[in-house]
Amino acid sequence: MKKQSWPADLFLLITAVIWGGSFIVVKEALNLIQPLQVIAYRFTMAFILLFILYYKQVLRNWKDHLIPGVYLGSILGLAFIAQTYGLIYSTPSTSAFITGLNVVMVAILQAVFDRKPLPFSSTLGVVGATIGLSILTWKGRLELNLGDLLTLCCAVLFALHIVATGKIVSNHRAEPLTVYQFGTVSIMAWIFLPFGPQLYSQGMIIPLKAWLALIYLGILATGIAFLFQTLAQRRTTPVHTAIILSAEPAFAALFTVLLGYEDLTSQLTLG
Repeated sequence: MKKQSWPADLFLLITAVIWGGSFIVVKEALNLIQPLQVIAYRFTMAFILLFILYYKQVLRNWKDHLIPGVYLGSILGLAFIAQTYGLIYSTPSTSAFITGLNVVMVAILQAVFDRKPLPFSSTLGVVGATIGLSILTWKGRLELNLGDLLTLCCAVLFALHIVATGKIVSNHRAEPLTVYQFGTVSIMAWIFLPFGPQLYSQGMIIPLKAWLALIYLGILATGIAFLFQTLAQRRTTPVHTAIILSAEPAFAALFTVLLGYEDLTSQLTLG
């Protein structure tokens, strides 16, 4: 079991804050461009940024890091694609609730892989995070349509990605591993893009207003946030990672209230 440390917790908390802020940014971007365009451009930007910063490590360590990076990137890419298609057929609140359940799935996967029960503190954290997520996102019913099932697949894949990252990053450098992940997701998104749903009349053209959103998503919400997560997982457990990252919906709710997108309700406060 890895030792937890405050730098790891700080990196994960910053990641949760950035991802919470990305909720509004993604919402605005999806009003202008296709969902798969968002994935393709944000991960391509993140790949270019981190490759420029760490190209020496990437090229020097490609033999040991390419295959693990592609493996993690494939899981992450499938998760984002499943989430994207799921949002087409599901409501945002239901999607947020199901995706947030990955904290439970991480705990289950970790217990299975380690072949021993979770410590009491981890179990308590998982229960508390799940209750809070339920209060924040639950709207009274769950119908499990096609979109919900795709989102459930997304949650399982995100959980698997957290657990797999925890296993792999202990023996690999975070920087080249992250770069190869982003390259893999970028390639997957560009391959799927021509076959994606053509929801908007402008097709492949990116409006000027969308570029600011894409820069936030590519540089902060992808490049920096996932790098921070990978660095943090060298010093903490997958379950601890999932518990802290489950604060993302709470920060999303906070930003939506502060920016006037939503009223402050007792449900939001309690969650």
